[in-house]
Amino acid sequence: MPHIFADHMVLQRDAEIALWGKSAPKEQITVELNGVKKRGLANASGQWKVVLPPMEAGGPYTLTVSGKSDTLSFVDVLLGEVWICSGQSNMEFRLSSAMNSAKEIADADNYPGLRSFHVGQVMSHVPLNDVEGEWQCCTSATAGDFSAVGYFFARELYRRLGVPIGFINTSWGGTDIESWMSMEAIEQFPKYKRLQERMRSPRFEEYVQRSDENRAKFVESMKEEPGMAEQWYSTSYPKDDWKELVVPGLWSNDDLVAIDGVVWQTCTLELPEEYVGKEAILSLHVIDDDDITWINGQRVGETAGYDVRRLYHVPAGVLKEHNEITLKISDYRGGGGLYGPAHEIYLKIGDKTWPLSGTWRYKVSASSSDFDFVEYGPNAYPSLLYNAMVNALTGLSMRGVIWYQGENNTNRASEYFDLFPALINDWREKWGKEFPFYWVQLANYMEPVAEPGESLWAQVRAAQTQALSLPHTGQAVIIDIGEANDIHPKNKQDVGLRLARHALHKDYGFSDVVCESPFADTAHRVGDKVIVQFAHVAEGLMVKNKYGYLMSFAVAGSDGVYKWVQAKVVGKNRVVLSCPDISTPVSVRYAWGDNPDDANLYNSAGLPATPFEIEIE
Repeated sequence: MPHIFADHMVLQRDAEIALWGKSAPKEQITVELNGVKKRGLANASGQWKVVLPPMEAGGPYTLTVSGKSDTLSFVDVLLGEVWICSGQSNMEFRLSSAMNSAKEIADADNYPGLRSFHVGQVMSHVPLNDVEGEWQCCTSATAGDFSAVGYFFARELYRRLGVPIGFINTSWGGTDIESWMSMEAIEQFPKYKRLQERMRSPRFEEYVQRSDENRAKFVESMKEEPGMAEQWYSTSYPKDDWKELVVPGLWSNDDLVAIDGVVWQTCTLELPEEYVGKEAILSLHVIDDDDITWINGQRVGETAGYDVRRLYHVPAGVLKEHNEITLKISDYRGGGGLYGPAHEIYLKIGDKTWPLSGTWRYKVSASSSDFDFVEYGPNAYPSLLYNAMVNALTGLSMRGVIWYQGENNTNRASEYFDLFPALINDWREKWGKEFPFYWVQLANYMEPVAEPGESLWAQVRAAQTQALSLPHTGQAVIIDIGEANDIHPKNKQDVGLRLARHALHKDYGFSDVVCESPFADTAHRVGDKVIVQFAHVAEGLMVKNKYGYLMSFAVAGSDGVYKWVQAKVVGKNRVVLSCPDISTPVSVRYAWGDNPDDANLYNSAGLPATPFEIEIE
């Protein structure tokens, strides 16, 4: 049977339970669960499927599947709610890297009814019938590797429903939405015709193999890069000819931005005499992907993983008056480098902190540009991840999907208006039912701007909002919890809770749970003012600002130029904008930008208003 059927699994309650697998041709199969027994017959190819009737939540049970001479037994099987969690890195993001992770992981022992299945990251140019992975019970020993968003979503359902919750995490960081769509759905988009023809070519595997062979040579070059053998980490190794780059930030220099490989980075730090030789803490926040770190030629730490916090202990006796910090950074795919907030890059001795952000030096010791291969990654062709990581799940009985993706499509934001609803419709068609589909709108990210302007991130958010026109959908707005210097905000608790609100209200009958963010319905001009009417205000709109100032509203006149305007909440569901300097107001924007960090309009339930652009009537 496929790997999704295994010990500790959760099967969907109150719905027919489809089970399937392979046997000898025409073999009779008997399935038994919770006292219910059903039989089926394999076809001429040995494929079989048995559907059990709906059952109430409960367990643990043993599921047995018997053929003529063999029996499979799966133990500790629960009946409850099953959700699929998918997307890119913010869905993949592990609980161990989330805010307050130590406390959250320790608390995981209190939720034995939670089970997680992590789908192995695989690509395929043809649809596969199985996925790699295993079900894991929720404990403090296992939860750290769970999807943080999936965990917090499932935990809230578990707390409110009191039934087992299984969440299936099928996600891959840095991936385009096209890779998560089936080949049939991609056929709607002519720009991918040539790529699909190549995928369907009988020589595709030969092409990929040749490219993979060259990539393997590149990977070997990373292992044999000269920096370690020549001891580039030593203070005696000359570094005057190393080039300059700015830290923190993903590599953006011309010779770095498009490569994978090994890059050495170094900086110097002068310390007062009284701090020489003392113990210290070196904070490097996060590094994409792996690092080894030295101070004055002594290794002080190494870490694998692009989302893992680097906090290294520097033993007594290492630090001098003149110090050299050197990093070997290995980047295997996508962007590389030491990134995150500048204030998280520092050396600390006692209560004294020295910032390490600014100009560093670097030298490349292994580069993908030296090898003739095309990266056969998840974005090389559409459907690669759907084929390998979704297709095999489509027969599974489940409640719905939560989705967190879009960052990778911001450079082609206008396409997302068509791609996103196409994916939702595609998955529903493959499952054969209109299951609930809830997603996370993109968080605020990058540096805020002083004046209103255009934003690709805002366009993707608008495309996500527009998809709410599809039935049984919902959007968790998180424009208030992003981080300017980190595309992976650590507050995944509120993300999971806001997603769970949709499920609790719309699927589980909790009418008292408010799930919708305030949404601009209409905008009318009255004299030199514009009145914006909002829906989904709960008990009323509110402003999160100790002075009561409402921020992030801009109005454009007939020239199309947006200007900030004064705004205030009037009554329960209206915002009044004052725009005496705009003679002919034609449209309003709220929280429109990469990082509108001052957006502060909420409803009484504490949900932030949805960013929008709306015409003035």
